Amino acid sequence: MPSTPASDVESLSEEASQSLERGSTHPVTINAHPDSVQKFPDLVERLTQTNKKSSSQLHQSLVAAEAYLSNSLLDLSNPDNRIAANQLQDWTVGVISSTDAFAKEAPYAAETKPVIPPEDLARFCSLKATGLRLLSHLEDLQVSSSDSLAALVACLATFTDLHDPWTNEDAFTLARSLLSKHLKSLKDAAPDRFDHLISQLLQSYVKPLFIKSKSSVLTDQGRKAIAPLPGTGVPSDFESGSKPWKFQSPHIVTVFQWILQQLDAGILEKHWPLIIPPLLTILDDVSIQLKIRGCQLLMVLLRVVPASLLERSGLGEVFHDTLMPYLLFLPSLTPEEDSIPLLNATYDAVLALTMTRYDTTETKPQKVKTLDAIFRYGILKGYTHAGEKVKIAELLLMKSADLVNAMGIYCVKHLKDLLPIISTILTAPFATAYPPLLEASLQLLRAIMVNGWPRVAFHRAEVLEGLIICWSRIQEEDRPTTALLTVRKQIEQVLCAVVQLLSGDREMREDLRLIRACDPRLETTLNV
Repeated sequence: MPSTPASDVESLSEEASQSLERGSTHPVTINAHPDSVQKFPDLVERLTQTNKKSSSQLHQSLVAAEAYLSNSLLDLSNPDNRIAANQLQDWTVGVISSTDAFAKEAPYAAETKPVIPPEDLARFCSLKATGLRLLSHLEDLQVSSSDSLAALVACLATFTDLHDPWTNEDAFTLARSLLSKHLKSLKDAAPDRFDHLISQLLQSYVKPLFIKSKSSVLTDQGRKAIAPLPGTGVPSDFESGSKPWKFQSPHIVTVFQWILQQLDAGILEKHWPLIIPPLLTILDDVSIQLKIRGCQLLMVLLRVVPASLLERSGLGEVFHDTLMPYLLFLPSLTPEEDSIPLLNATYDAVLALTMTRYDTTETKPQKVKTLDAIFRYGILKGYTHAGEKVKIAELLLMKSADLVNAMGIYCVKHLKDLLPIISTILTAPFATAYPPLLEASLQLLRAIMVNGWPRVAFHRAEVLEGLIICWSRIQEEDRPTTALLTVRKQIEQVLCAVVQLLSGDREMREDLRLIRACDPRLETTLNV
């Protein structure tokens, strides 16, 4: 086979270098017209010679290879081309999989990790996108081995979360498309190979990075330890060597998330011991961002985990005990910008966990008891300690509405606590300064009326007081904002619902008559 002249490779590399020097962060394309596809193996050999290439040199090689494949029809029936294509695929996977530049800095590290400038981040994302486009040209290539397939899937899964700093829209779209095609062909060929792939990803990629930071509350089988060994559970950040998943390869959390998204109940139970330790490690980490990520991962798991498995393994209680303290990560000990997303994720996760654990009529008493504990320990304590923070109060009211809907009629025991909070917010002198808090209050009040309607008549004075005073204050605004007008409309709707709900109550009718006499503006709204 004739070898590729060095000038061809140098021409591709030179055009790639010039294109990158123009500073474009968009997909780079160059004109490359190779004379013969027989040159491909030698081209791959030259471009993939690492020799400790810099990031820019690696990017240049990726652009050159991608340009070659864009402008030629590669004959994969040729054994030499097929071997070279597998080599290029494996090399590309290795180049674009690394995310160590985005890893968190370990405490007392010998060197301070520099912040990545925006221009470097753009170049980094461009390199990843180029590599993914290159892999898309090889999507019809049969992967050479199961190890190469696992590496390829792990690489693609790295770019399946747009919240990651190393992933942009281009990389996300390409990765999802390639994963879809590879998994479809894998499942069509042999369904059991998909199970093997999941097992290989967990065994070879996830487990080695989490093995040193396993929680002491778990057994090796992923069950609750009856007598856990003394210790702090998950190691602290000062033991950075035990957390390579955090300080060296942060992308593995996204890979693990993608794996969880692929599970069904059968695969989940089979690989339970490999899934639970990493999940609990992430959930129990000291980092607020990773606690949030852990809550999100738990939500993904709860979509497929049966209640019986949580009960048999004792993990339902373990997850509950891990999540509950996060409900009190409040200002001022926790900055508000960290507290709000953590509280939001934690309430969603603990509520989903409760509904999953107690999903039958027989377990309803335990469900109500757990929801009561969440309300008292989370909502009431949280509002007492940080209720003056309007965004925290807004979030707590929204989550209270979710809890009320989950409790159903059993929410009536908490009306003595909830309705004074709602009334205080609606009647506050400066309530109109932050309309979202008013909307959250009305959302909670609607949930109470739907689920606890038998007791609304007893609390009618408090309900009417809050609604009418707030409505009057908005009416008196000289130039009410669009948000306030929306709130006023919602108040009128809630008032109509209250009037209709209690229309048969004689005392209620008398109260309404007196209110209309005091403020004729309410004549239409309170008309029964």
